[in-house]
Amino acid sequence: TSTNPGEGKSTVAINLAVALAQMERVLLIDADLRRPSIAAAFALPSDTPGLSNVLAQSDQLEDCLQKIDAGFDVLPAGIVPANPQEMLSTTGFKKLVTELSEQYDRIIIDSAPVNAVSDSLILATLADSLVYVVKADVTPQKLALNNIGLIRNNHLPLTGVVLNQLDLKKQDSYGK
Repeated sequence: TSTNPGEGKSTVAINLAVALAQMERVLLIDADLRRPSIAAAFALPSDTPGLSNVLAQSDQLEDCLQKIDAGFDVLPAGIVPANPQEMLSTTGFKKLVTELSEQYDRIIIDSAPVNAVSDSLILATLADSLVYVVKADVTPQKLALNNIGLIRNNHLPLTGVVLNQLDLKKQDSYGK
């Protein structure tokens, strides 16, 4: 997750999937059911069925999984539902993650920004690890620290923080 939209969390998720797919069976799930971006990143049609379709039982899981040339599978968000948070809170979603964890070595879940909605906090309860993405020189430090505190106070598995889009030329005064 990240603090706000546009901090690069989807790009980090995609790059993580690419790296891990060199060694393991990887699935990337777009669980940002409000402003999904993974399907577009792989030039999939906007009406490609995905996670919301599986949870609404309008499509079968096998029909929603997309094989990507980079060597991993993608479960796009699917049709944007009216009730994203409710969909992610269901036992059906928990069962789906459990089922998928038997088929894949790693599941990477891209989620909505934590500052906008609590979807990411719900998703993190099912995760072994949470990576928080911060956009350098843009994300307000206080907001990021507050959200990291929220994650820790909820005993969620925060593994680390990615400082994204850092301009190294601005960092010259700190040395090499």
